[in-house]
Amino acid sequence: MTRERRRYYRIEEEVMLSLTPIEASEIDARLDDFWSNEDSCSIRNDYNYQISQHIADRRVIEKKIPELGRYLSVLEKQIDRLTERLSAADDQDLLARKTTNLSAQGISYSDDEAPQQGDMVELKLKLLPSGLRLVIIARVVLVETDSGQNRGEYRTSLDFEHLHEADREILIKHIHAKQMEALSNVQES
Repeated sequence: MTRERRRYYRIEEEVMLSLTPIEASEIDARLDDFWSNEDSCSIRNDYNYQISQHIADRRVIEKKIPELGRYLSVLEKQIDRLTERLSAADDQDLLARKTTNLSAQGISYSDDEAPQQGDMVELKLKLLPSGLRLVIIARVVLVETDSGQNRGEYRTSLDFEHLHEADREILIKHIHAKQMEALSNVQES
């Protein structure tokens, strides 16, 4: 495992995921498609990321021109509803609920099947309970027989090699919120 993988905070997290291996002969075409034709859930995530970058601007507009602020709010909700429908239509893949070790750089999980170490895969990830969905191109960096609770299964570790910036921001915010929740629970104990 590389040192770079430790730049991000890691959490134990239950998520929904599916994995699709990418054949070596298809990698270039799949990466070109990934970067030029964003998945609908990535489009939604990018839209929400851009909106979050301009919340302060909208608040200034709401104070100066309340009618325009209300109108912009309605437009935001309508666009969000449309992008949600688009991404829900693409959510036909069978996602399996897994307990994972998750960071903004990678994920590891146990399963009775495992891809080959070094392979590239398309990972579809649904964060819980928010339902936010991400599509990531990852490399299988480690496959080993699980020696923990899931004996007989394989522990698979993936490194996120291709991830849209808005999707990484969503992961970082999700993990940070879970970290803050955990710290809050420790302080209350």
